[in-house]
Amino acid sequence: MRYGGQGVNERYACAVVRYMIDLFYTGDRFRKAKYYTENMVCIAPRRGEGGCRILHRGCRVCLNRQNVTSVVGSYQMICAAGDEKRKGAICRYSSVLENVAGTPRLTLLHISEEPGMVFRLTDVVEQTYFLGEEDILYLESGHNRVYWHTGRGTVEVAGTLTNTESGLPDTFVRIHKSFIVNSRHVETINRCYAELSNGERLQIPVKRYTDVRRKLIVRRESTRQSGGRLRKA
Repeated sequence: MRYGGQGVNERYACAVVRYMIDLFYTGDRFRKAKYYTENMVCIAPRRGEGGCRILHRGCRVCLNRQNVTSVVGSYQMICAAGDEKRKGAICRYSSVLENVAGTPRLTLLHISEEPGMVFRLTDVVEQTYFLGEEDILYLESGHNRVYWHTGRGTVEVAGTLTNTESGLPDTFVRIHKSFIVNSRHVETINRCYAELSNGERLQIPVKRYTDVRRKLIVRRESTRQSGGRLRKA
């Protein structure tokens, strides 16, 4: 029995939803799987394109009762491409599972897509990483290296910040000769620094403050999706 008095095993519920999302992009196999109810409602913008694969990013249970469970999460569409950047959609989902004979089965799956970009990076020891645009806090230069800082760690790549800058989307703003920030993660700016969503503060030269502040506000307002607003300290 997957269900008990306290609801379903949460790890199992997340595994079921991720499995069904994987099958969603393979056509008929989705409906042949056992983990859905006959009256299931599926709301999604479109099916995946050929050559794309799913990269799961996060998943959690937000409601878990004896007969019903709600799971939310996100994943990235990674599409085949020959260059260093692989465009893909950041997809978020919410789902509802019902207890059917002790097994969790989907009764609702709602998928929404957000515009975004995925960066394929090979670091200095030749390990390959896929970083979603929203995961990147800022880029830092040093000794012919570019350090891609995320909330989970840093990827060190050979190259220069100037060459890297030309391939970044408009959400990234150069605030210093050594720093490019993702404007989505900028929480506060003043004449000395920009404070990011993780609490780090990056220096802004006084002479560049006016131009940097204008760019950050314009970029943040034009791409605002997280609900946060840039504010001036």
